[in-house]
Amino acid sequence: MKQIRKYLSGASALALLMVTAAAHGAPPAGRLLASQCAQCHGTNGQAVSGMDKLAGESEGEIYKELIEMKARIKPDEIMHRQAAGYTDAQIRLIARYFATSGKVSTTTPTTPTTSTPSRRKSRDDD
Repeated sequence: MKQIRKYLSGASALALLMVTAAAHGAPPAGRLLASQCAQCHGTNGQAVSGMDKLAGESEGEIYKELIEMKARIKPDEIMHRQAAGYTDAQIRLIARYFATSGKVSTTTPTTPTTSTPSRRKSRDDD
């Protein structure tokens, strides 16, 4: 009987852990690939120091430019060498990540409605 309780306790803990992990969700698909770009283009594509900002730019434009750089490798330019290290599918993920990372959500968060607690009648109310 103790083994069954131990098993059920472990299974319950595992289920709780899985639900908690699922609630947090996975990071955006291209985020890890795009992290290399932060060295020059800033964290999450929010550039500083005169570099091009990538966050919120057109996915198609970012993709097109990276594919062109990949096709025309210039040894003296870092972006051409960076682009050459990615597959076309990875470049698409990076472009999509930056295109969506600079946009603010237009949906408003919903707040649960709370009802006013009913007042209990006391002896003084009579």
